[in-house]
Amino acid sequence: MQTIRQRKVGLSAMQSEHVVIVGGGIVGLSAASFLKRKGARVTLLERDGFASSASTGNAGFIVLGHPPLPRPGLTSQALKMLFDPANPLYVPPRFDPALFRWLWQFRKACNEKQFHHSMEVLAEFGWIAGKAFDEIVNEAKLDCDYHRDGWLEIFETEKRFEHGRADADILKKHGYQFDELTGDEIRQQEPALRDNVVGAICYKDSGWADPGRCVAALAEHVKQQGVDIRVGAAVSRLVTSGDHAHGVELETGDMIEADQVVVAAGIWSQQLAQTVGLRVPMQAAKGYHINLAMPDVAPTRACLLAEAFVAVNPSCQGLRLAGTLEFSGINHNVVERRLNMLRINAARFLKGVDEAAELSTWCGLRPCTADGLPVIGRSPRIDNVIIATGHAMLGFGLGPGTGQLIAELVANEPPTMNLDAMSPARYA
Repeated sequence: MQTIRQRKVGLSAMQSEHVVIVGGGIVGLSAASFLKRKGARVTLLERDGFASSASTGNAGFIVLGHPPLPRPGLTSQALKMLFDPANPLYVPPRFDPALFRWLWQFRKACNEKQFHHSMEVLAEFGWIAGKAFDEIVNEAKLDCDYHRDGWLEIFETEKRFEHGRADADILKKHGYQFDELTGDEIRQQEPALRDNVVGAICYKDSGWADPGRCVAALAEHVKQQGVDIRVGAAVSRLVTSGDHAHGVELETGDMIEADQVVVAAGIWSQQLAQTVGLRVPMQAAKGYHINLAMPDVAPTRACLLAEAFVAVNPSCQGLRLAGTLEFSGINHNVVERRLNMLRINAARFLKGVDEAAELSTWCGLRPCTADGLPVIGRSPRIDNVIIATGHAMLGFGLGPGTGQLIAELVANEPPTMNLDAMSPARYA
């Protein structure tokens, strides 16, 4: 175990601290907001712009306490299904040693001990993230159709409904609440659902919002707080000497000096970490969405169509269908067949989506670790670098909580939760 040199910052010294945040998704923006409240001088660098990030194109679910992706029962036979292009989880065949290593580590994480360990971490993190999300929305008065009245998981088969009950029971052990509804009960509440739906579970502690409006409003808020936001600022490397970072170098060759650096650049975080000899092994899980004109009869709440693995959000200036996990590397190539699967599969559950006009489409990359836990903590090699990435499909909901934890680390305050399980030191 490597020892990380403790920095002595404290609240009184925060005004003299210049913190550079690399990444303008909800993690980076939330960190900027919490840091400004502590008095730090903050520069936020975003390479592409807020409208294109995974934080804006996702399903908009605020999923708290959700089980990790690797879990018991996902055997070698099940993993072979990942190579079926019709499956929502898909790995196009290719020679990629890093992918092979990741899949091997993922398989090793599919055991009872790791699953329960991860559940303990994610369940505790969920309570922190939910409170932080409420705090940011209320303080910034974000206009993003924010709801904390739960989201629905919808089932079309009794077998999958039974699996859903088992998952809900796991969350119940960690204090999360849910309601179970029959097919008739949920159709009475949501007439857009078809007759083949057999039931639903409402996860009452979680929520949903319009992610695009949320990120745009949060970016405007932190700008008003005094954060120096620079869009189109692509970082090529961290500038270090010994075990200390002096700042970051942009692809233009310009250098921005910093007292502390936060790397919250999604899947690109692993490349930046490598510039200082730090391993953060992740795979990019490509997700898609289609925004449709609102059907005459549409869901009134966010819902996950369980067997189809399609998330539905009615708050995105229309009806958003989002989903798929495609491990095809770091690229934004759109596979039309997989994009079209969203509408085809959603039509099994919902009336009107097969005729609704298409407004827009999108794809983006979610950073996935093999053990299913985010990476949050100080670098074990560079004392003033903090890594915050690896949230997979949960980044939108966990982003504000991550931002709070980052601000606590920068200020050298005891973090709200023990971060050992999520520390980048686990890869050292």
